[in-house]
Amino acid sequence: MLRGIDLEVDTGEFVSLLGPSGCGKTTLLRILCGIEKSDNGRILFQGDDITAWPAARRGFGVVFQSYALFPNLTAAQNVAFGLKGQAATAIRERVQEMLALVGLSGQAQRYPSQLSGGQQQRVALARALAPQPRLLLLDEPLSALDAQVRTELRSEIRTLQRKLGITCIMVTHDQEEALTMADRIVLMHQGRIEQQGSPEQLYAQPISHFAAGFVGRMNLLPAVVIDDRHMQIGNTRVVCVNPAYSPASRCS
Repeated sequence: MLRGIDLEVDTGEFVSLLGPSGCGKTTLLRILCGIEKSDNGRILFQGDDITAWPAARRGFGVVFQSYALFPNLTAAQNVAFGLKGQAATAIRERVQEMLALVGLSGQAQRYPSQLSGGQQQRVALARALAPQPRLLLLDEPLSALDAQVRTELRSEIRTLQRKLGITCIMVTHDQEEALTMADRIVLMHQGRIEQQGSPEQLYAQPISHFAAGFVGRMNLLPAVVIDDRHMQIGNTRVVCVNPAYSPASRCS
């Protein structure tokens, strides 16, 4: 269940929805792409209220954790699937362009069962990008891959996103993935946004125990507030860099 979500994403921004299982991040993504409907609230995209629009009308590209490739179609045919209605020559050229973009020009005639997990995910990414979507949604796209392939694809996806200038929202429970890929991290907890900001902000200035424990590693110490610049931790009085009543206070 989502509670009071208020989120704005800038054009060309890479936003990561980060949080533990069951926090609502995948539900939010599914509502954005039109697979699920919200009970209330609105979704605005470039000035249009798309809340009631079906998924096909939204024109968003989606990459799922499970790849969702058609097993009976080749890599090229999978990429071409979202281009139906265009001239055959245009489709062929776009498919070649997309497979080259993800480094799979030589795998065009292979079926998904003949490709590695990383290659299948590249095909899924090429298929999502082929129709030139207005928004790219990634639902835990790397979680089914081994560690080395995940690291490689993190860099490749980020490079592609920057090269194309496409707005991207990615769901992940992996903090390293979010910290290394996103312009902004939206940390979710129990159906609401706990904190959002740059990777550096969430790592260095968590606003709650949950944020401190989920992003990076923190030592949490009980303290007594003396005034707006000082705290008492055990027998030691510490001076705070920021006012003591600020959630982002740091002390020395």
